[in-house]
Amino acid sequence: MRKCDAGLMLAGLVGTLVLSGCGGSSAVASSLPDGDYSGQSEAESDGSYGVVNFTVSSGSVTAADFVIYDADGTAHDENYGLGSDGKPADQQFYQRAQNAVAAEKQYVSEFEETGDQSQVESVAGASLSYRLFRAAVDDAITNAS
Repeated sequence: MRKCDAGLMLAGLVGTLVLSGCGGSSAVASSLPDGDYSGQSEAESDGSYGVVNFTVSSGSVTAADFVIYDADGTAHDENYGLGSDGKPADQQFYQRAQNAVAAEKQYVSEFEETGDQSQVESVAGASLSYRLFRAAVDDAITNAS
């Protein structure tokens, strides 16, 4: 094989990979048949994972929720980052935790708005939440097949 031919083959392969996206589901959530769907991301190295539930009706995502859980089952919600006394033990951690929870709510809102998980934009500082959200939606779509 000539050097030029090998280069063209490599360029074609790279182009195919770029056009096919970065793994995950290629189906749009709102294209699923009417029904209720659930998915769970794989656990991260720290054991945290995301769970999504959503309803599709007439080609729209009409309801959705998404929660991240720590390995011990603690939900990332309005109490995430608070100590057992109901007060933040570490104010900076509490603020970061609550910023992530707010981003997770934004992901759900955008998902309901568009019905397309690929149209949900990552929020700076909440990329782990974004990755878990997308993985959970992809799992739900895969489970629907």
